[in-house]
Amino acid sequence: MSKCYPDVIPAEYQGDEILADAYTRGWNHGHGLACHNKPSIGETYWTDSEGKLECDAENIRDVHASLCYAAESNSRCYSPFEFTASEFNEYGEGDDEDGTPASEEVWDAFEAGTHDAISADLAEYTDEDYGIEAESEVA
Repeated sequence: MSKCYPDVIPAEYQGDEILADAYTRGWNHGHGLACHNKPSIGETYWTDSEGKLECDAENIRDVHASLCYAAESNSRCYSPFEFTASEFNEYGEGDDEDGTPASEEVWDAFEAGTHDAISADLAEYTDEDYGIEAESEVA
């Protein structure tokens, strides 16, 4: 699956060390979520978007994405994420004089990194990774 760190940081975050760091930390966070929330065919899961559903070959990718985003949302409720949140919130309105970004910009970079990593990881999963066997072709 994708690496813990992005190959490229989007241009909008490259020029600022704080935003580049937030994006990279978000990427790492998203990568971990995608790796640790892989569903299994035949299991029943609860997702915020769909409720209770059984995972099958047709919906496994959607279930995987739902589990990742639910885990991301839930992770913000507990330490050690509280330390990251506190750090990002300390930027407040930012400082135009020294170029320090505003807290909202730092959060945007982190969330973009998280989303991009989850998307990159999910794009690399194959049917084999999910345990979906190819249907035999009838000659």
